[in-house]
Amino acid sequence: MSILLVEDETKVRESLVTLLRAAGYRVVSAASAEEALESLRNNRKVRLMLVDQFMPGMSGEEFLRKAWSEERRPPALIMTAVAPWRTLGLLEFGVGYLRKPISGDLLLGAVETYMKEGGSGWA
Repeated sequence: MSILLVEDETKVRESLVTLLRAAGYRVVSAASAEEALESLRNNRKVRLMLVDQFMPGMSGEEFLRKAWSEERRPPALIMTAVAPWRTLGLLEFGVGYLRKPISGDLLLGAVETYMKEGGSGWA
């Protein structure tokens, strides 16, 4: 089982991957929403998606809607510094929100909750 991390900023992506792997999680990372869609199609063991909201090309919300239009629907956490997350229109899907910058403890707590509860209980 793994986490799909979608983050366009290289340093942020690398630090999150390091943190998650040190905590024992298997992480598949993508630098764009397009790359993440391909990774999701090729990796049927994704249990959670951590997705940056503001990325070039396709936003995090657009990515999630495309990803969820397919058969599988892994839960997701949106990461953003500025988005008015309650207006994203994703709350009905149980999408959680993490405000950047994200502390390691907060990230790991959210990931643990989502892995145990499948997306419910954190927002």
